[in-house]
Amino acid sequence: MKRIYQLIIASFALLSSALVSCTDGFADMNTNPETLPVVQPEQLLYTAEVQALTSGHCWNAIYASKYRWMQYGAGIWGYSTTQYSFFMNSIGTTVYDEYNNMGGVITNIEYLIEQSNTPERYSDLKQMGRIMLIAKGIQTSDLYGSLVYSNGWLARKGLEDDASLTPAFETQEELSAIWDRQLKECIANLQAKLSTGDQISIKGYDRAYNGDTRRWIKAANGLRLRLASRLWKRQPETAKAIAMEVLASANAANVFDNNDDGFVLWFDNLYTTIHTGDWHSVRDMEIATYCMMDYLNKNEDPRKRMYFVINNLTPENLEAFNKEYTNPDQQLPADYGRWEGSTASYDSFTVDKRRTRLYLHPAGADAIDMRPANMPQVRLWKGDDDDGSGGNWAPIMTYADFCFLAAEFTLRENIPSAKTPQQWYETGLRASLDLWNFLGKYCDIANYEAIEEAEITNFLGKPDIKWDASRALEQIYAQTYLEHYKNVDEAWAFWKRTGYPNTESNIVRFEKPIIQGVARMVPRKVKLVYPNEGVHNYENLKKRLDDMAKDPQFGSIDDEFGRLWWDVK
Repeated sequence: MKRIYQLIIASFALLSSALVSCTDGFADMNTNPETLPVVQPEQLLYTAEVQALTSGHCWNAIYASKYRWMQYGAGIWGYSTTQYSFFMNSIGTTVYDEYNNMGGVITNIEYLIEQSNTPERYSDLKQMGRIMLIAKGIQTSDLYGSLVYSNGWLARKGLEDDASLTPAFETQEELSAIWDRQLKECIANLQAKLSTGDQISIKGYDRAYNGDTRRWIKAANGLRLRLASRLWKRQPETAKAIAMEVLASANAANVFDNNDDGFVLWFDNLYTTIHTGDWHSVRDMEIATYCMMDYLNKNEDPRKRMYFVINNLTPENLEAFNKEYTNPDQQLPADYGRWEGSTASYDSFTVDKRRTRLYLHPAGADAIDMRPANMPQVRLWKGDDDDGSGGNWAPIMTYADFCFLAAEFTLRENIPSAKTPQQWYETGLRASLDLWNFLGKYCDIANYEAIEEAEITNFLGKPDIKWDASRALEQIYAQTYLEHYKNVDEAWAFWKRTGYPNTESNIVRFEKPIIQGVARMVPRKVKLVYPNEGVHNYENLKKRLDDMAKDPQFGSIDDEFGRLWWDVK
């Protein structure tokens, strides 16, 4: 991973944004004309990139919700056992805050460029900022549907007309057309400047590609393919047309080709110290599920130790533990191994011994945690946890993610491409293994042990993994799910789009979460409420909800199981 550099800590303030409800706050978040310190435009790119993944987002929209919904982890702490779906506004608003903050910073970048004596030298920076905002917009719209976008944050350019201070919301249908058009424009503008050599350097400020224009072009094409996947059911011809452009053999030089091309923000060890919060709490709140561990064990997937920390259930420790705890109800079965999952069904928590939280020699300084179910590798989220020396990262779209999406398009729609569906799938598999092998070392995970070629060969030969044309689509889906282990927001969007995994799937299988005897469903959108009359931008806030509610699949305003426009059945 040649493009990982030491973090340049920018000394400018992040845009402030109070946690607000899903109603009145929308107007203020998109029109507040607060200003930033006067800095150079390129310095603010780092400030924008920081908003891709914050600690509040991780706690609320991942650890407490989507990580559990997607059964990467089973909850062990954090909120009551009856709180499973959208039980608090911050599950959504933490993501929207990031979108709003990023939009404000990027609008500031564009304004400073416009005021510059040499705006043409900042063309690349402008495109890069816009690509970042579109990526965040897609993620935010997955939760909220319609967004303020085109007329958002214009007060930061000094505009005080009604359209700027009371911006209208654009529907997902409108946004998809705008975003695809703008991504194509960004690509064209970046390509036009490739040979001029007159652009301001953003090395050190850009955490994705360190200013590598060609890779930003690839990122924009990757986002176009992601956008096409959202349109697949609503506008299949548009989705296929986008995929044909992106995956065309003639465009091969402009799409991801290796792991260095992946759209990932790389930060150093100081990142979660400077940008503080409960990054570490994935360890406090989750343990591995049966869903994940059954797959990982069955297929001897070497990514297992990159995702989870090996437990302490050696045969010697098990024997000593069961001698120390003579109560049969506390003893652990002798056949428990070093890699165990736990139930995702809340009603089974109290009878699942794999959730045991007892210690061997609990009174001594050398107490050994004997919880069977494996804990997540916390340093994947917080590199300096327990004095670790690892870096930090925020995935937007990895190379493997792109490969699996390309495999799906070429398989389902027979899209012409430089690679066959099988080649895309196999390339993505290898890319994923290599990336997670690298990430284990980069993040300084616990007990890091490099993945060896013999392990890879063994894994790739497993029946569920080796390409099988008769069930290729499920194989693609299974590996997409595994690749999204940290990019949980995209895993949730992927699940909404494909319905995979589920309780009937064969390679990766969900449990049915039961709470107080009732089978629970995974939410599909945030709960919304109508604004109070008299709040700023009331008419647009109300119209936004009225328009979305016209779709019979949307359900009621506060129905978290209703469907947004591109999440059609």
